[in-house]
Amino acid sequence: MRSCTSRRFIPRNAFALFAAVSMLAAVIGGAPRAYAAAEVKVLGHLEVPAKASIMPICTDPVVGDVLSQDLRVQNRGGASLVVTVTVNTKVLSPDVSLEEVSPGDPSIAGMLKDLGAEVPSIGTAAGAAPDPYEEAARKQGTMPDDPLTAQFREYNAIKQSRRSGPATYDGLPENKIYDTAIIAHATISGSASELKVVAVVHPGEDVDTAKRLVAEEIANAILH
Repeated sequence: MRSCTSRRFIPRNAFALFAAVSMLAAVIGGAPRAYAAAEVKVLGHLEVPAKASIMPICTDPVVGDVLSQDLRVQNRGGASLVVTVTVNTKVLSPDVSLEEVSPGDPSIAGMLKDLGAEVPSIGTAAGAAPDPYEEAARKQGTMPDDPLTAQFREYNAIKQSRRSGPATYDGLPENKIYDTAIIAHATISGSASELKVVAVVHPGEDVDTAKRLVAEEIANAILH
């Protein structure tokens, strides 16, 4: 399996000369490429037969459109194979758990960490308030109260959860406050190989631009 690689990208039509010089310097110096949009990291590879014709199936319309356009130009005339790409996009707010970001794949935590993102905790999210009804039921089961006391406990639990909920800043959307993670898993029919692409979009950056960069990574892995 290939080692992880990470890059930062800028849209193709912006500061093209600067991007080209930076790419050359990164290749010569062996350092990760750094640009102005989203940070991207790749793990794994796809085993694609040389003359295979590829049809992409994707859960995200932005990534799917880019893949369809990039792969349409290749007409290899060989066996038809399907590339399936699942994409999960999550704002890394304090009330999000790692299981929500990437269910069943703990390797994503390391990729997020390498990109400098706050890695969510496993299971219940760090800082998340417990379910007030669940908490009240637990106390009721271990120490039964009379009906009036039970209602009072439940009322206090709900009131406390509202006080301790995650705060926002001046009503801003969460993606304007926290990083957004884009996690893509790509597999190809007839092969056990898998490609993982993770992008971290910082507050204020364009998520769709980052998704296009993720799609380009997958297309490059298929075509080269």
